[in-house]
Amino acid sequence: MSKLASLKLSGKGIYGLALMVCALLFLIQTSQAATKDDDNLAQLQQQLASHQIVRGDFTQTRHMQMFDAPLESQGHFLLSSQQGLWWQQATPFATSLVLTQETLSQQVGSGPAQVIKVGDNPMVFYFSHVFLSLFQGDTDTLQQQFDLQLNTTKNNQWVLSLTPKSAPLNKVFSQINIEAKDYINRIELIEIRGDRTEIAFSNQTHLPSDLSAAEQAIFGQ
Repeated sequence: MSKLASLKLSGKGIYGLALMVCALLFLIQTSQAATKDDDNLAQLQQQLASHQIVRGDFTQTRHMQMFDAPLESQGHFLLSSQQGLWWQQATPFATSLVLTQETLSQQVGSGPAQVIKVGDNPMVFYFSHVFLSLFQGDTDTLQQQFDLQLNTTKNNQWVLSLTPKSAPLNKVFSQINIEAKDYINRIELIEIRGDRTEIAFSNQTHLPSDLSAAEQAIFGQ
């Protein structure tokens, strides 16, 4: 197994990937925000919350101080506000990750799935529950965890910057930046230790609007 594969399969690798996909889960359904009377944030919430399912492709580039060159991976994702996230990495090697409220499952190639439950690693699920709780409109969680800054570019793309307020989020991330228009186009996660991850999204769609039987089975339904 390559060094890259070993990194992804380690507990640290799964933990880092969980943080990134949890951020994605939060960002697709961003809550109404720091101030409920802020028209821009309310409009953003209304726009993103209209899509209960989002599908698309991703390119993830991870800049790590322990490597001279960035690590790049590509694949597809399926996000359901009701069920969770299916993150399918196609290159440099096939990896399937399924994140729900109760479990985090990772399968590399045709090997057996590694399943982490809430009780197995509470810290991973602390992050996932912080972000997934926003699907229920839990604005208190957002206000408690992040300082927000929302800006709009000339082409009507919005940029949302989140700065964690307290531990454990501020022990991992210094800032999270999101760029989007109709869908999320880019996420940047800047870590305290100097590592940085960029996730670029393309070919996003909310159709088909229902999960297939096979997709429901992936989420354990």
